[in-house]
Amino acid sequence: MNTSASCLVFALLLPMVAAAQLTVYSDVAGFDTVAITGTGGAESKLTFAATEFLKSAKYLSVASAVNSTALTDSTATWVDDEFNAGNGSHYLEIVSVNGSKTAAGVGVTRSIVDTVAATKTIVLEEALPTGLTAPVEYRIVSHWTLATLFGSTNTAGLQSGTALSADQVQLWNGAGYDSYYYQTSGIGGTGWRKIGHQSTDASNAVIRPEQNVIIKRVGSGNVSLVLSGWVKTGQTSFDIVSGFNFVPNPYSSPMTLASSGLYKGNASTGIVGGNVASADQVLLWNGSSYETFYYQTTGIGGTGWRKVGEQSTDASGATIKPGSSIILYRKNAEGFTWAISQH
Repeated sequence: MNTSASCLVFALLLPMVAAAQLTVYSDVAGFDTVAITGTGGAESKLTFAATEFLKSAKYLSVASAVNSTALTDSTATWVDDEFNAGNGSHYLEIVSVNGSKTAAGVGVTRSIVDTVAATKTIVLEEALPTGLTAPVEYRIVSHWTLATLFGSTNTAGLQSGTALSADQVQLWNGAGYDSYYYQTSGIGGTGWRKIGHQSTDASNAVIRPEQNVIIKRVGSGNVSLVLSGWVKTGQTSFDIVSGFNFVPNPYSSPMTLASSGLYKGNASTGIVGGNVASADQVLLWNGSSYETFYYQTTGIGGTGWRKVGEQSTDASGATIKPGSSIILYRKNAEGFTWAISQH
């Protein structure tokens, strides 16, 4: 995919607050532009994007107790369902564990399914990593949705129409892609729809922070998608499973294969090295096709990051741009948590 060469940011002063409730996420906000390539006469063109910025933060505090799927904050001031149900989709991110901002579990995100005022508890959709013990600093952030990223009326300017004629926004669901489009013709009304459900509003379809976004452009001209929000800070952690993983660069700065922290020399904390046949693979989109990389530890050509077909050339500087995403093919049967230092 292509992004603009620069990402403009500006600093804001955080307000002094005594309570946990926040109005901003960090002291830096900004915007970037993703270039969605038109077909130019071809059948379709793909752009591999990522949300890059955070929509908004709603809460920052410290949990007094943690279990596998819930977190309790004795100082909480939230009301029932404040971060779920009719109040929109939110997720919780672990900011620090026992005061450490680089400990295992820091940067992990989990979607919120219930907010309980009486017990001061947040219930999570998925289990947290094992071994987390209080005190755990956390923050609650609004999920991006189709409507908030592309506009409730498609102000981003994607081609609208029917399931056959419109551009598609494809989101990985863990087993395959769900495809969405902006409907303006045919039965089922006007608005965001999921293919196969043309009468059901899909504007609130969630784009999780660990999801990539594929835009399948069928319109002939280029479109510029402006991303804006609060800059992601702190460590980020993504759960990597066996098989294919579609994951974004979560920061507003480029990272390289070397700086990504993907290879740590330990299969339980990072990708497996080896040769072109045995090593885990990282696939980067170059605008028209994928280039495949791996960490070489055996065979001729030395040790380090290599591109398939160029086993003697250092590829550690291959770049994962802000606003872009990668495919990580994990060959090992066991997954790992990809802990990414702030870029």
